[in-house]
Amino acid sequence: MENSKSQKNLEPWWNKPLWGDRSMLEKIESIIHKEHDKIPQEVIDHHQAVLAEIKLLAPIARALDSDKFTESDFLDFVKVSNLFAKEVGEYKGLRNYVALFRVAVEAKNSFLTIEQIELSYRSSKQQEFYNYVLTLLEKQLSPAKFITLLEAKLAQILPDISTEEGKNAINIYADTLKTVARQDELGLRLIFLFKKYQLEDFSLLRVISDMVEYLLGRDLRDFQDIVILVKANEKKFQQLGKIIELPIEKTSYEDYARMLQYIALKQKHQNSYLQFQRLLEILTQWFHFYLIIQDLREHYPESQFEAPSEFKQSISGLEIYLKYKSVLMKS
Repeated sequence: MENSKSQKNLEPWWNKPLWGDRSMLEKIESIIHKEHDKIPQEVIDHHQAVLAEIKLLAPIARALDSDKFTESDFLDFVKVSNLFAKEVGEYKGLRNYVALFRVAVEAKNSFLTIEQIELSYRSSKQQEFYNYVLTLLEKQLSPAKFITLLEAKLAQILPDISTEEGKNAINIYADTLKTVARQDELGLRLIFLFKKYQLEDFSLLRVISDMVEYLLGRDLRDFQDIVILVKANEKKFQQLGKIIELPIEKTSYEDYARMLQYIALKQKHQNSYLQFQRLLEILTQWFHFYLIIQDLREHYPESQFEAPSEFKQSISGLEIYLKYKSVLMKS
């Protein structure tokens, strides 16, 4: 027995197993032929659900996409809008004032209707109604509260107006005020500011609006051209600056030109911009799901895991995201 034990211990080293009872060759072969680990089913299901969201969003993004969005004029508008929104550099401190400026131009027709009725219909009861409106404007109420009180006063005063023409005029007057309130709460503030500074002549808005119309036919990227237009109408802009209570340090020709350029660009591209904003919203949602898919695929690489075919699919909509990636990063 002792001889057999000693003989076994004397076996050459190359016959001894290197891992337990398996030889080196067997171990290497097991590594080479080892099957990839399987991805957990819950991970696959999650990947499928996220990929389904991507497949829903991609065609919506393609439908919203437009060649207009890559035009230099439109991209300038996007850039200027972001500068006003973020109040960067020379645009700092102008956001609230350009909003009032914009409302002044967009609500021009409503303002002129209000002015025309106030000047044309001046019975004691109508005057009472106009004065009541002024007291409401002074309180700076919410649009909803303003409309509620306005309608209550209208119902009270209508029976005391004798003519059908007068009743019709006061109804139009009230409806116009309600339209202004519903469109933008800044509209009510702007009417108040006109009255506060006793600038009853809303024709100023027509002049400013005409300037915007003029600019629509010109190259809106030519900033100096807009500055020249402002200089030629300096008194009008000084008057507007007073109405919107623009700080003195923001009343340079260039400040007015920046606001005028923005309003003209907005009027030119408003419909396209709304569509563009919707596209960016869709792409933002798309990117959220895209990151999840990328994370899952990186966590379970093909080199280590047995992946289903869906893990190898191209991601729908990637080309549109890459097209607007720089804009998304700035917004």
